[in-house]
Amino acid sequence: MCAHLKSFASRLSLSFRVVPLAALMGMALPVLAQTTLTKPEDVGLSSAKLALIRDALKLQIDAGQIPGAIVLVARNGSVVHFEAQGVANALSGEPLQNSQIFGAGSLTKAVTSVAAMMLVDDGKLNLDDPVSKYIREFGGSRQVRVLKPGSPPAPFTPIPGPLAPSQEWGKPQYAMVPAARPITVRMLLTHTSGIQIYGVDNAFPRHEATDTLATFVPKLAGMPLEFQPGSRWAYSNSIGFEVLARIVEVVSDMNFRQFLQQRLFEPLGMHDTDFGVKRGSTARAVPFAPGLDLPIADEAMYFSGSAGLWTTVGDYSLFARMLANNGSFDGRQYLKPETVKQMASNQIGPLVMRGYPLMGMPVEGLKFGLGFLSIAIPDVAGTRLPVGSFGWDGDGTRLFWAVPEERLAIVSMAPLIGPQAAPLQRTIEAIVMSSIIRQ
Repeated sequence: MCAHLKSFASRLSLSFRVVPLAALMGMALPVLAQTTLTKPEDVGLSSAKLALIRDALKLQIDAGQIPGAIVLVARNGSVVHFEAQGVANALSGEPLQNSQIFGAGSLTKAVTSVAAMMLVDDGKLNLDDPVSKYIREFGGSRQVRVLKPGSPPAPFTPIPGPLAPSQEWGKPQYAMVPAARPITVRMLLTHTSGIQIYGVDNAFPRHEATDTLATFVPKLAGMPLEFQPGSRWAYSNSIGFEVLARIVEVVSDMNFRQFLQQRLFEPLGMHDTDFGVKRGSTARAVPFAPGLDLPIADEAMYFSGSAGLWTTVGDYSLFARMLANNGSFDGRQYLKPETVKQMASNQIGPLVMRGYPLMGMPVEGLKFGLGFLSIAIPDVAGTRLPVGSFGWDGDGTRLFWAVPEERLAIVSMAPLIGPQAAPLQRTIEAIVMSSIIRQ
C-alpha cells in the first residue's frame, strides 16, 4: 500500500476541482435517500457556522492538499451536515459522492474494540484475563528483544513483513530477555502489549491465501515482543488487534465477520460495511490508490481486526453516533454507558504515546482509552474538542470523533492515505464546536 502511496502522492499537484453539492445530488441518492438531514438549529447548532465546512474543504482542495473529502456532522443522533466535495480519483476527475465506499483502514480497530467490550458487558470476557486463556498458543514463555547498547536503531518499515526494511543505519543488534508478565486483553486494547511497534519490522509471518484468524494468530505466539508488556505505549498497527479479533471469535463462537454483522452492522443499519466491497457496489468504491484491486466481501476469508473493513461515511456515522450517545442508538443499547465512559477515559496512566503520528496532534495533550484516542488537554492537543472527546483515524484521512458532552459525532474521509488531511480535520473540529448555540 505504501509504495502506491508514494507514487500517488507525487501526483497530488494535479488541480482538484470542487464539485458542487447540487451537481452530486442525483449521483448520491443511495445514501441521501436514507439520511434525512435535520435543520442544525433544531439540535442547537448554527447553519451559518456549519456552512464554513464547505469553504474549508474548498480551500484545501484548491491548495492541492487533498483531492476531495466527505464530511458528516450529527448531534443528538440527527445528521445536520453531510456533503462531498472534490474528486474521488485525481487522475480521472471522477466526482466524489456521499455514497462512496472507502477502505476504513485503522478505523476498523475502533469497531474491534467495541466488539470486545460488548463481550465484556456480556460477562464473557475480562479485560485482565491473559490472552492465553483464549488462545492457548500464547501460554508459552515469551521473549522481549532489547536493542543492545551502541546498536544502530531499528529501520522504519511501514508495514511489518511485506516490505524489506532499509539498512541505511546498519543491522540492529538485540538482546533477548524473558517477558516479566503475560499479555492481557487490556494490553491489546491499549497498545501496551509489546507485540508490535509501528514502523519496526519483526519478521512476522505473512498471511497465506488460505489463512483465517484461527490459523494466522497462533503463528504470532512465539514472536519476540518489543518491550515488556504494560511498560509503555506503542502503536500496534497490524498485529495486536488481529489477536483481539481472534479472541472475539473464540469467546462468541462465531467468526469475526458474523459477530460484527449480528451485533453491530445489521442492527445499526450499516449495510455497506463489510470485509471488502459487495459485488454490486464496486462502482462506488474508492481504491486505496489508483490501480489497486478492490477486495470483494464474498471472497474474504481473513477478517482483519486491524484494518479489514470497507465502509461509507454514512455507515460509519451510525457507529460514531451510537458512541456519542453513550452506547445507545435508535432505542437499542449496544454498550453500557459506563463502558463507553471507560473506553473514552485514560487507561494508560502516565505513559506517553510516542512513535506514531497521532492525527497530527501533539501527544502531550492526548491520552488513550480502550481502543480510542482521548482528548486530555485540548489547548495542548491543538483542538477545539472538549476533554473526553474520543475517536481514532485510519490511514491519516479517515477520522471520527465522538463528543459525548455535546452528543456530537464527526466523520470525515478523503480518497487518499497520508497526513495531508490533518489541517482540514483541525479546522472542521473548530467549526463544529463554534457552531454550538450557547443559551
